[in-house]
Amino acid sequence: LRSDLLDAHIAICAPEVLLLFSDNFDYQHLKRDFVCGVLSEEELGNKVYLHTVTREYAARVHNLRAYDAISRDILQRWAFPFVPDTNVAARGGTWGPSSYRYARGHRYTESTVSLARGATLGVDVAVGAGTSVGDGSRIAHSVVGRGCRIGRNCVLRGAYLQDNVTIGDGCTVSYALLCERVTLKAGASVQPGAVLSYGVVVGARHAVPAGARVSLCKAVGAQGDTSDDELEYSGAAKRRSGAGGGRGGAASGSGSDSGDASGSDDDDGGSSGGGGGGGLTARSMEAPSSLAVRAAEAIARNQALGERVAFDRAAVGDGGAGYTWPVGPDAARFAALSSIAPPAVSPEGPYAEWCDDAADDDAAAAGGGGGGGAGGGDGGAGGESDSGESSGDGGAADGARSNDPEAIFCREVAETYLRCVKLRFDQTNAVIELNGLKIAEDRSFADCARYIFTTMLGLCAPAAPHVASEYRELYAKDAPDVATAAGKLALLKRFRAQLAEWGPLLQRFLRSEDDQVELLLTLEEYCAEEGAFEGAGEAGPLFATVFPQLLQQLYERDVVDEAAFSAWADEKAHAEEGERVYLAKAGPFLDWLRTADDEEEEEEEEEEEEEESD
Repeated sequence: LRSDLLDAHIAICAPEVLLLFSDNFDYQHLKRDFVCGVLSEEELGNKVYLHTVTREYAARVHNLRAYDAISRDILQRWAFPFVPDTNVAARGGTWGPSSYRYARGHRYTESTVSLARGATLGVDVAVGAGTSVGDGSRIAHSVVGRGCRIGRNCVLRGAYLQDNVTIGDGCTVSYALLCERVTLKAGASVQPGAVLSYGVVVGARHAVPAGARVSLCKAVGAQGDTSDDELEYSGAAKRRSGAGGGRGGAASGSGSDSGDASGSDDDDGGSSGGGGGGGLTARSMEAPSSLAVRAAEAIARNQALGERVAFDRAAVGDGGAGYTWPVGPDAARFAALSSIAPPAVSPEGPYAEWCDDAADDDAAAAGGGGGGGAGGGDGGAGGESDSGESSGDGGAADGARSNDPEAIFCREVAETYLRCVKLRFDQTNAVIELNGLKIAEDRSFADCARYIFTTMLGLCAPAAPHVASEYRELYAKDAPDVATAAGKLALLKRFRAQLAEWGPLLQRFLRSEDDQVELLLTLEEYCAEEGAFEGAGEAGPLFATVFPQLLQQLYERDVVDEAAFSAWADEKAHAEEGERVYLAKAGPFLDWLRTADDEEEEEEEEEEEEEESD
């Protein structure tokens, strides 16, 4: 097992793979869907072969952080010969073919770059043709495209500027992406993780907050309200009109054009308004209006507006042009892990002189303000201010449980199953829903079966505190008094009804004897309130009182067969005494199972003897 390899996302497949993708409409991702959904089925005999690259360079730009990392590798010559000064990329336009020259410190400049006497280029910098840099300006760890204008006393660190960007005097850009024709007026600043889409104008002395997404497109749909048909239309609209994402990604036409990630930050689906949030922000279905484009161009040139446009002043300041693209808490948490901004920017760290406002940003994020940003340099801590994920109904799980991946997956399976129950899905459709979750989370059939089963048990009692209000009506109104025989019988009747209706669904996710043993081990955890059920307020203690009767119902409904019970008992027999509690409870059932098996064998032997005598 190795942990030092990076997936380059280069796949060489047989022609039949394309047919599988066309036949399976829900396959969207080669590794998540195809590999997990087809190649994980060992009985089909399919295999995946891996080739480890030792001398070559291979990587995929799938979000802005990957774009930043690969761009740095190119600048630092790890991808040689694909470096700017080999000028292998075909460029044309106003400034002609690529003409980069290399200087010590990984500095690359084209032949027509104009640097003022007091301008400073730090390490890991590429500057494109026709760009001018004013006196006193400092640029480090940045890529500047062609035809840019950078004023005096500006500071750029970790910045990516596409072609024809204009930076006014005294501006600061830290770990941000500025697309083509963006204009920053004097004294403006752009904080870490921000993305300014094509043609945006930021007003004088305005600070664009960390993680902000600003575009001339208005956001017309919030996260989560876009149907599949709309998403398909959105992709078509993007290809047709270049809405938000533009011509091929974040830095196409940037200074290190020889292959500087060549612009595929929208490779991850983050095409919304120039963002790299993986499709987690609001979506616009059309290109910017011609009125917005004309107004932005007039504002950038300080010309009078023929018709006034109501831009978002909170996003771009007075004298700016653009609209904020809202980012929800989950998107902010994701963006903090996938943006250009580094994972942490500390005022005591090495970037203090370049990012003087980092402390204020971190304090605001930690205070729960969020502010629509991605958490800036604090890894998205501000995006975690929501105390729970259960819609706030009936209280939220404690912090430890809410961050436990197993508890999160348990809750997702439960909610998917409850939705199928509430909407009275046909079990075939329920299998599709649950299998989609299995593929998305890269889990096994047994993992799904375990939590389908415990949700079935939970429906026999009142809803746990974390259950969303929309599903509470599915649960029993009261808990039987299991201290009495009548109460135990009532609980078992409820479970029998659940098993009669949804047992076949459970069986479809139990593919082997090992899966059935996993189910029994999960039943132990559920009854003992351990693992993913610790502190969840589930009905496990109720079912602990009828544990052997539960096993018998699972056996009678053919959910768990005799061999699985025997394997579970053998496994528990060698455990420590404290872990054999439920094995002891199951003793009467296991004895009955052995007796029934012996009697069945005797009956079969007698029948064989009678047949032979006849």
